[in-house]
Formats: sequence, C-alpha cells, structure tokens
Amino acid sequence: ERQSWKKSIDFLFSTSGYCIGLGNLWRFPYLCFENGGGAFLIPYLLFTCVFAIPMMILETSFGQSFRSGVIKSWKRIPIFKGIAFAQLVANLYASSSYIIIMTWITKYLVSSVSSNLPWTSCEHQWNTKHCVPLLSSDNSTNNVTLSELRISAAEEFWSCSTIRQLEILVFCKDAVCFRHEVLGKSHGLEHVGSLRPDLVLYLSIIWISGYFVTFKGIKWSSKVFYVTATLPVVLIIVVTIRGCTLDGAWEGLRFYLYPDLSKLMNFKVWITAAAQVTYSTTIGNGILMFLASCNKRNQNFCRDALIIGAANALTSFISGLAVFSSLGFSYETCRFTVIMSLIGYLLHIYIPVLYMHKVTCFCSNLGFFVQVEYLVNFFIDGSKRIRSWRWNREILGALLCLFNFLIGLSMVSEGGIYVFEIFNRYGFAGWCTFLLCGCELVAISWFYGLDIHFKEIESMIGTTRGKFLLKMSWKFISPVICM
Repeated sequence: ERQSWKKSIDFLFSTSGYCIGLGNLWRFPYLCFENGGGAFLIPYLLFTCVFAIPMMILETSFGQSFRSGVIKSWKRIPIFKGIAFAQLVANLYASSSYIIIMTWITKYLVSSVSSNLPWTSCEHQWNTKHCVPLLSSDNSTNNVTLSELRISAAEEFWSCSTIRQLEILVFCKDAVCFRHEVLGKSHGLEHVGSLRPDLVLYLSIIWISGYFVTFKGIKWSSKVFYVTATLPVVLIIVVTIRGCTLDGAWEGLRFYLYPDLSKLMNFKVWITAAAQVTYSTTIGNGILMFLASCNKRNQNFCRDALIIGAANALTSFISGLAVFSSLGFSYETCRFTVIMSLIGYLLHIYIPVLYMHKVTCFCSNLGFFVQVEYLVNFFIDGSKRIRSWRWNREILGALLCLFNFLIGLSMVSEGGIYVFEIFNRYGFAGWCTFLLCGCELVAISWFYGLDIHFKEIESMIGTTRGKFLLKMSWKFISPVICM
C-alpha cells in the first residue's frame, strides 16, 4: 500500500522545507548583486508568477491525480516516460553534490564552538604571509581599535592589486579559511590530491543521519520537515534584523532596493532570473510530483502551490535584505563590489552574522531528505523484484545512501571543488532543468491533453479558477520560456 501524508499540512511543510534552501539564502542574493540589485527582482517576480507557480500546479496536480510513483505516472504518456529516468539522473546528481555544501557548513559549525576560531589568528599552516591576526590570545582586539583596523584596511585596500593582498581585510578572512583550510584547494581538476579526513567524517555522519530519518518513509520524515521548513525562516529574520541595525546598512539596502533599470536591457539578466526561479522552486525534477502523489485525493494543491511559491519568493527577498544590509556595513571599509566578488560562494561578510547564516543554511539543507525519499520510491514503484524484497525500503535506502556517499568522496578531496562545480553547473541546474520542464509541458499539454487533465483536476478539487490563464501558461507561455 502506498504511503500518504497523515495530515494535509504535512505536504505543505515538506514541500516548503525542500524548496526553501540555499537557492534562497545563498544563490539569490549573490545573483541579485551580479545582475543589478533591485532590477533583478523584477524578472524574478515575473517568472515566479507566470512560470514557476503554474508549473508547481501542473506537477502537483499530475502527481496527485494518479497517486502513484513518478515512473508509473509517466507511463500514462508512454512516449515521454523517459522524463522519469531523466529526473532520476538529475536527482542523483543533486543528492550527491548538494550534500557537500552541508559538509562544508558542518565543519564551520564544529569550528565555531572552539575557543580559538581558526579564522581569527595567523598561527595555522594555511595562513599566508599577508595575514593579520584579528584577535589576540585573550580574545581582545590585537592592539588596535575596530575603527583603526578599518582605516588601516582601507589604506591597504587602495594599494593592493591581487586577492592575496586583500586578505588583510576582516571580511576576507573567512574566504581564505574556506579556500585553504576547509577545501585544501588544489591547483586544478587534474590535481585530485588526498581526501580531507574531517570532511569525509562529516559526510558519512550526514548520510547516516539521512538514512535514519528516511528509512521508515514519509510518515516518519515529515516530522523533520516541520523543523526544516520553519527554523531557517525564523533565523534569517533574526539575521535581517541584526543586519539592518548595523552602521551603513542603508548603503547596501539602497543598492538592493533601488533598481538599475538599464540592467533589464541585458538578456542575460532575464535568463539568470528564470534559471534562479526554477532552481529555488525545484520544478522539473519530479520531486513535487512525487510529494503530491502522497496526498489525499481531495487535497487543494492549487492553494498549496500558491502558498509555497509566495513563501519561496518572500524568503528570497528577506534573505537579500539580510545580506545587503551586512554589505552596507562593509561599505565603510572598502567598496563592497570588490568584497562581494572575493567572498563569492558563501556570502559571509560580517562575522557575528556569519554564524547565524551558517546555522540557517545547515537547517535549510536538511530538505535533501526529500531526495532520498524520492530515489527510494522511484525504484520501489518501478521494480516488482525490489517490491518483493523483505525490508525493501530499509535495504534500498541504505544502498542508495552508500552510493551517494561514494560519489561524494570525489568532492571532498583537495580537487573536489572542481568536481562539485561540474555537478553544480551542468548536472541539475540551468539548461537541464529547462529541458525537463519543457518536456513536461509538451507531454501533458499537447500529448496527454489539457481537457482530459482538467477533468481530473475538477474531479479532485472542483471548479478551478483561472482555468484559461493556466491553459495559456501550460500550452504556450511556459514552453516558450523554457525554449
């Protein structure tokens, strides 16, 4: 018998916990900075309304109407059942690499509870000759006030020309720690180097935890999603309030909230916004279809899709406030355009905000448990032989976690960051997501038929408002966006 959600709100929390993650907390502010600040919000919100939310309604309605696994659902359109296998591959890539970010964050969290933080002194092997200690052994400022440190850093900034020379800035200390201590970054992909023992340990702990959360199915893991869906939002609000009270916060917020409309003439900004929307709402990879297949027949998926889409966009916006207010604080030291390009991946600008932001990212990343559930159910639903196993869920879950762990080992070596970049850029985000979304739209709208599908929808939730707009989006607007 197929498992289903115990309460209708379980689906809402589980889906929100999976969608709201690093795409909102990390990737959105970074892309917003690169693409004109407030100007980026315009195409982002537009694509959320005309593309992401209609796609979420389509996927959840299709999954809920058949209430079976992803592979069984696509067998209703036999010529397009390859979509199910493409989504499986994309999720295997995502589950193997997404967990690596959690591994990095876990190392930071473990380091942050020590009395001597590794990024505050120059006594480590990974420090460069340009390092300036931030704190002395008794945790007091090292013979210089904070304002003097800002002045000396600003003077040094204008005479520097390379990233190494800019390492004296307090805001860059964390990036240097990440590059040399966390990653042990080699010179290129061809220099694999040795495994990082601490990262291997954290990676194994996370996968073991993921197995025990998911091995009993969605009724067990749904309890975890209540935490993963709410705690990151609460923490990012705390970070936002703290950031907005910093000196100079308005400098960053002004860049974020006042749009540079000339940026909208750049077609790349629109492509980036569409890609970010698909990334953060996780449409196209089959997860929403799988989660909706566990709904009761009369679950109001339209309402849920609107709530999830709105919550996703709102979380991204609030995360932008948190990051850009901290950037404004750094404006007093040097131009935050340079700082942003140096920090890059982690967006850790202000040290007190840094720890809260890492905890927030860690909690949001726990949504990867959904992908484990998806992978287990895919094989169980698609194979009679596996269904006949005794303890099939437990055995299959353990094998999949082990497989993903072994793939992840390639990303926790000294050259692992380059492997991670390949997975991140080409495995499950960007063009392949648009390809999967486009195939879904063509399959359901043009081959299966929207008239048939709307009859299914009306049998589940009754008359649907905005039927004409949904048809236009599914049949014409969204396919064009994907192309």
